[in-house]
Amino acid sequence: METDPISTEEMRILELNAEYLGVTHSMLMQNAGREVARVISNTTKVKGKHIAILCGLGGNGGDGIVAARYLDEDDADVDVYLLGDESGIRNKDTLHNWDILNNLHDILSSELLTESSVKSCRAIHEADILVDGIMGFGLRSRLREPLFTTVKMMNKSTATKYSIDVPSGIDSDTGVIHGVAVKADHTIALHAPKIGFSKAKEFVGKLHVVSIGIPREAKYTCGPGDLSPYKQVRDAHAKKGDFGRILVVGGSDVYSGAPALSGMAALRSGADLVSVLAPDPVVSAIRAYSPNLMVTSMGTQILLPETVETVIEHSKRNHVVAIGPGLGLEQQTRSAVISVVEQLVALKKPIVLDADGLKALASSEILLDPNISVMTPHWGELSILMEDDLGDETSLQNRSEQAIACAEKYNSTILLKGPVDVIAEPTGRFKLNRTGVPAMTVGGTGDVLTGIVASLLSRRNSAFLAASAAAFVSGVAGEMAFHERGNHIVATDCIENIHHVFSKS
Repeated sequence: METDPISTEEMRILELNAEYLGVTHSMLMQNAGREVARVISNTTKVKGKHIAILCGLGGNGGDGIVAARYLDEDDADVDVYLLGDESGIRNKDTLHNWDILNNLHDILSSELLTESSVKSCRAIHEADILVDGIMGFGLRSRLREPLFTTVKMMNKSTATKYSIDVPSGIDSDTGVIHGVAVKADHTIALHAPKIGFSKAKEFVGKLHVVSIGIPREAKYTCGPGDLSPYKQVRDAHAKKGDFGRILVVGGSDVYSGAPALSGMAALRSGADLVSVLAPDPVVSAIRAYSPNLMVTSMGTQILLPETVETVIEHSKRNHVVAIGPGLGLEQQTRSAVISVVEQLVALKKPIVLDADGLKALASSEILLDPNISVMTPHWGELSILMEDDLGDETSLQNRSEQAIACAEKYNSTILLKGPVDVIAEPTGRFKLNRTGVPAMTVGGTGDVLTGIVASLLSRRNSAFLAASAAAFVSGVAGEMAFHERGNHIVATDCIENIHHVFSKS
């Protein structure tokens, strides 16, 4: 249970990650219904009282349906009204609990299909207690009928009114009232209050926050929930570039594979366009990896200070710049990286820093923006960035603390790679990613991760979310590759499994 308000997206992520940890949606619904009934019974005498529960067809309605059984157990006279045809129930847990009610004789369960049927429902006028299980968090538009009329009828009633999670009609993120909203005497927030409540206090009434069994680990474990914001259906009118233009700045007179791997991973993660800006000696090699990459020469043998202006001009045409894969450690290259990063920070351009790009920042005193920057060191690179012996690298607590310290030092989101990845930001918030296999120590998997981070970061300015989702995707893709090839996987095997992670998670 949380006391701090959370957003709709955060709540959805928590629910999905709880399910990933084994706590099913069905379990959460049972817990929610029980807690709703407990709050009602603890705040109002229910024995012999007439309680009418108005339920939508989604999960919020399912919570109300479950609550009916517990209130019946407390000797209340309970009616449940489904606002719509039961054939429209798409939530399997809601449907299961509705079927249970239909097996019971002591609880009246019926459908209200139209506006007129709602108006003629005597229970809404006569009940002692009304429970709003119509619409939970996530509402973005005006309530449709018969929900709209139900809310108006509830507000006319003199009954004590309880809303489950969110008073129906309120945007749980903004507090905006979409036409009409339940004016509750009590709101029973599930797991945490929603951030829109502060702007709709007159509708919330007395707030009760209840635990529904979401494990504490769901808050700091990377899982399918973190990936869910990146899986929306694309608009039919979308055009090329709407889902990310990525610039990879990498390669040297020796290394060509690293920037190509980052670029291909970004494409497989959903980016529309990926450009690679590389030194002249490796341009042909990178082009040969794939015709899907747009490769341009820096015009020099390695990244040099005189190349900085070229990098900045290319960056202005892209949403995210990934810097570092295969750049090399020449002193002139280090100086150029610092200059590029300083200018990108000034331009407020989202950045992903990896490998040699990271090492160049040590001792630089550069401060990034944690909302739009991700640094992806392994333990050795973290030690270079912190300019210190960091102690026991096998201690997860130490790894987490050092990642947070690095995030504070550079004012950036940190994705510390390892057997358990640590994603940290300067506020001290962190997540752990436990996906992946030891076979991913093969060269190139870090470059793949860089490309995934860049692709996700291009779609929204939330570096922490992008890094958390990318770590999960990279690890699961590696697990899938390992299932196919055992310890003989290579980085490109991971890339070819990225799309499976999106479709199956």
